[in-house]
Amino acid sequence: MYAYLTLLFNICLFKKGPQDVPHSQILLRVSMLAFALISYLMISLSSGALNALLQVALELIIVISFAALSLSITHNMQRFMQTICALVGTDALLSLFAMPVIATLHIDSTHTLAAIALLALMLWNWLVSAHIIRHAINSSFSFALGLVFLYIFSASQIIGVLFPPISASS
Repeated sequence: MYAYLTLLFNICLFKKGPQDVPHSQILLRVSMLAFALISYLMISLSSGALNALLQVALELIIVISFAALSLSITHNMQRFMQTICALVGTDALLSLFAMPVIATLHIDSTHTLAAIALLALMLWNWLVSAHIIRHAINSSFSFALGLVFLYIFSASQIIGVLFPPISASS
């Protein structure tokens, strides 16, 4: 497991790519479980348990659909398992780094340093996802960056519509 965490960290540092992830059902399950657990913990800070669980399930469906669509259009479906492992594994790792920042912002939403740190982590996650997609579909980094932006924007819109934020004034 240490070797897999090191690999994910190296992907986050742009030293490795999804092609370096072993083709393994166990790694896929572990990655998806880690993603689900960490996402659930972060979402449940501001939402109910059932709402958080449903939102995590939707996020998994969206990331799997995005990867499947991207890979099928480029005829690279053989890279599906490795791409999903890399996408959800690196997201879980970066989200783990973001947990204390999000907890700080949950306590004090005006904490400027925490807001800047969260913005930096979100940007890093976007760049890492683009790095993964670039290698998965054999495209330029700028194309992958745009594709991932479209994915993140679409996912946030879908989640925002299905799970609107709870108003504090209600």
